[in-house]
Amino acid sequence: MIKIIIFILILCFTPITLLFGPSTMNVDAKQPTTNPITVKLTASQVGPLENDNVDLGVSNIKYLGTLLLYSPHPAFGGFSDLLISNDRKSLLAVTDMGFWMKADIKYSPSGFLRTVSEKAQLGQLCDTNGNTYSIKYNADAEGLSRAPGGGYLVSFERIHRINLFKNKNLSLAGKPTNFTAPKKIKDLPDNSGIESMLLLPNKDLLIISEGDSKSGPLSYASILKKKKWTEYMYQRSQDYRPTSAANLPANEVLILERRYKGPGTLGIRFRKFNSNEIKADQNVRPELVFELPSILPLDNYEGVDTITTEDGKTFIYIISDDNFSPLQHTLLTLFELNPDRQN
Repeated sequence: MIKIIIFILILCFTPITLLFGPSTMNVDAKQPTTNPITVKLTASQVGPLENDNVDLGVSNIKYLGTLLLYSPHPAFGGFSDLLISNDRKSLLAVTDMGFWMKADIKYSPSGFLRTVSEKAQLGQLCDTNGNTYSIKYNADAEGLSRAPGGGYLVSFERIHRINLFKNKNLSLAGKPTNFTAPKKIKDLPDNSGIESMLLLPNKDLLIISEGDSKSGPLSYASILKKKKWTEYMYQRSQDYRPTSAANLPANEVLILERRYKGPGTLGIRFRKFNSNEIKADQNVRPELVFELPSILPLDNYEGVDTITTEDGKTFIYIISDDNFSPLQHTLLTLFELNPDRQN
């Protein structure tokens, strides 16, 4: 019931917010006395279970479970990207309503997703003045990445920008600073900004915009090398749009892509390319890795992160944006990519 009420309120007030934009911001908005706060968090396993036989159509990728996440706090939901700690025990996620969450992850003895911590940190993102946002137009966080010199980067759309949080331990608390981004991102469509942002192993920073049909099949992209941005284009196909990026071994970049053209058209897939292929003013054409089959729980997956362990296995985590809709859910799904098992 709470989720339905929130959804109705968003439907009622979002058109007004988008119409007037930043001019509706209440500059005297009351700031939270505690930020972040601790909230209750629950998880239930959905989809195929640990002992079920799941055929993904690719022999070197293994399904390791899906958790349906829920919190009674009204700000829970809308997750657009995530990061996973190096020890795989914690996650950090940002929302398109200007919030962030940190929670712990728990596994079965065989590594299957089991649950999450019963409590999580839920915080409001602050602007460069140290104030929280009062409307979605200013707070639409879409991308999350580690930063080249330490800390974390958050990209925003509508008012396109990247903020740097000089924090540790998967936290986005406190006042950020502006991170110098390519000037061209300010010209991106309001709702098609930088959704994919990734720190490569060599400390270069990669960004890719979602793109839209009006601009054709190419999404604006750029890479930061030695404090200089080099622009290129990302080749989209079949109505899919890039929503997040993560590292794979051997300099490869994994891209999470989503397609939605109306009821019954949702598609989620992974593509990849080698970061060495990035050249100024040229197109990057990724190759397909695999598409999520209908036997798995499908939703509006927007965030991905990977952790590669010393034994060469890469664990792929994805999280969904429920849009605060009673018809959608917050899902956390895990896959294992094993290089020793060939297609």
